[in-house]
Amino acid sequence: MDERNRSVANRVMSVMYLMTIVAMQGIVLYRQFILGQSYKDFEDIAIVMTVNSLFVVAGLLYFGAIPLQRIKIRSLLLIYALIVLLGSIFIYVKYMLIQSPALSPNAFLSKIGIVAAVSGLVVFFFVIFAWLGKRKMEKELEG
Repeated sequence: MDERNRSVANRVMSVMYLMTIVAMQGIVLYRQFILGQSYKDFEDIAIVMTVNSLFVVAGLLYFGAIPLQRIKIRSLLLIYALIVLLGSIFIYVKYMLIQSPALSPNAFLSKIGIVAAVSGLVVFFFVIFAWLGKRKMEKELEG
């Protein structure tokens, strides 16, 4: 395979991977909200999908496919805030609108606290992977 064929193959694989993750997320949401299945019925799919997505992003950051060093701290904080906001909206819809009876305000805030903490850890580890990848590339260029 020459460089051009490899580039086309990588693009096709990336699109197919993204379509697979989106389809799996759609299946999980369908099973949970349309079919009304318990989370325990598809917990294994959700865990595999989450871990896989996190490892892919971490790998892309480590190998320099996503140039995180060009992103400013303000942008990172905005990304973090967006993740927390989306998680909070999802929790609100799921636990306050769909679930009956709804959560108490204290339980709702507790869940948002968990979303904020986990999101912060994910963003922190992504920054660490990007920094380690940058150091690795700098060492390879020096030596």
